[in-house]
Amino acid sequence: MANWQEIMTFIGESNRDVKLLEGDEKTGREECFDLNIPEKSLLYEIVCNTGGIVIDDWIRIFGQTKDNIGISHYNKEFGASHEMTGLFVVASDIVGGLFAININRFEDEANSIWYFAPDTLEWECLEMKYSEFFSWALQGNIDEFYETMRWNGWKKDAKEVGFDQGILIYPFLWANECIIDNADKKAVPFDELVALNFENEKRLFEDIYDEK
Repeated sequence: MANWQEIMTFIGESNRDVKLLEGDEKTGREECFDLNIPEKSLLYEIVCNTGGIVIDDWIRIFGQTKDNIGISHYNKEFGASHEMTGLFVVASDIVGGLFAININRFEDEANSIWYFAPDTLEWECLEMKYSEFFSWALQGNIDEFYETMRWNGWKKDAKEVGFDQGILIYPFLWANECIIDNADKKAVPFDELVALNFENEKRLFEDIYDEK
């Protein structure tokens, strides 16, 4: 997928519900320059040509930033937090998960995609580069990946959630008490959902540390 036309062809071959948010090429190029995104890379093409890509109303691949939505916004919003040190976030999902390129946070799998899982509050390596992640999101088995985080009726709920929102699930996905079909679900600003996950992660692991 060396150019945008090839990328569009690949997107068109997906059997998933894919939505492209409108982008401005000039704005995208400037943003790529500011973020040091290499020219002719897949990430460069996506940021240059879209405001983001939404897959099954669940996964959001970040494009250029507009109205506090996009790759610059989220990296600036989350980049100052300890949880994002050495990572470059490129996508999210509606339950608060984050997909990020490992720049220098973890010794293993540099430049691979790591996932901040809202059901464990930990980063896990997906053993994929960005291009592989893009292919997986469009044509891979994401249903199996999210099997324990989805509920009866999730498709209907997901359609009502904006790109700048997420679904807060309570009891939290990481809690032993969480039975996903019975849990309360509420659309909230995505920034707040991620901040809450990071806050819970910090508190949870501080408690474990104190017990030791």
